[in-house]
Amino acid sequence: MRRTVARVAAVGDLHIRGAMHQPEIPGLARLHEHADLLLVTGDLTDTGRIIEAELAAELLASARVPAVAVLGNHDLRSLRRVAFRRAFELAGIEVLEGRATTIRIANGVRVGIAGTTGTGGGFWPVEGPDAIHARTLKRLAVRAQRECVLLEQALATLDADVRVVATHFAPTVTTLGREPLAKYWMLGNCELGVVLDRWLPDLVVHGHAHLGALRGRTPGGVPVRNVALPVVGGVHLETLEARTRVGATAAFDYSLEPLSASGIAG
Repeated sequence: MRRTVARVAAVGDLHIRGAMHQPEIPGLARLHEHADLLLVTGDLTDTGRIIEAELAAELLASARVPAVAVLGNHDLRSLRRVAFRRAFELAGIEVLEGRATTIRIANGVRVGIAGTTGTGGGFWPVEGPDAIHARTLKRLAVRAQRECVLLEQALATLDADVRVVATHFAPTVTTLGREPLAKYWMLGNCELGVVLDRWLPDLVVHGHAHLGALRGRTPGGVPVRNVALPVVGGVHLETLEARTRVGATAAFDYSLEPLSASGIAG
């Protein structure tokens, strides 16, 4: 049995604001010493301006590892979506909007990432339809259906040794931590979790819930991490182990030993 690992770093909710703001992200400068790739879970910018995107791209490129990002609700405020995405692509950062990509890391492990923004809508029966105005709920339901279809299609295309999903909105209440119950409808939705439990990826990372908790799971047991910068305080690192058995389909387990931000800040 061959045992290999992928070291996946993740962070979200940088909220770079204006032309002068570049947040401190402990661990980013030395990330190449500890991680094989970086996932960014949206809200890279605060208002969606191109200058903010360029600053975010410059900051993330300093990690010197392959980087993949999804957009957050603040990024979607951009009126120049193509130029916004292009700012990251020019820095070598791939932006996923309802699709998948595969990165082969130095040890040969293929890490497949499916990424989409996601949307709010709530977590029934924890948060019922009466929590918000019916017209708003209907709009969210339509968008949630679209996002779930995109995520499902992206997962269906993945052929990799390790499969990771990146979203901005939460797929489970278990990572919402101290967020008020009244806000659950705008923080994520349970339909994303339904898709995840059908495909059983090895790890899910999201942001958006600034008062949330790091660790959680979908009802089906898929590990979920809320890597919003206000939650993790730096770059979060997970080690995923791929176990390939001769004559059998690949099976996966997790080495849940995140390296703390202080441990890689140096």
